Amino acid sequence: MKKVLLYFMLFLIAAEATEVDQLAKLPILFQHFAEHQERDKSVSLMQFLSMHYGGNDQDDNDNDRDEALPFKKLDAHHSTVLMMPTVRTIAVNTYGQPVNINLTDYSPGHIPDAALSSHFRPPRV
Repeated sequence: MKKVLLYFMLFLIAAEATEVDQLAKLPILFQHFAEHQERDKSVSLMQFLSMHYGGNDQDDNDNDRDEALPFKKLDAHHSTVLMMPTVRTIAVNTYGQPVNINLTDYSPGHIPDAALSSHFRPPRV
């Protein structure tokens, strides 16, 4: 029972967050293909798909029917985040070991005097 519920929830999340709902329009695609075959028997499925999805659609006054095809126009969906409370909690114990670092005293002996290297300095003798 838990697996069935899990699969159902995964399907709902996928249907809402992606374009899976467009697959429900597949019968419209086949009905529209049958309508085109009634008009012209030489139209193959690949010609029909390239006609409607490739951009070279004929002007046959069925634009409302063409726009109802799956994946013809994409809708912007919002995504829902499903939050489930956790059953188990994990406690992580961290152990630290002190590190002794002996630092030497600061000695400014290696830094040159700024007054000696500036352009405005006292005259030298």
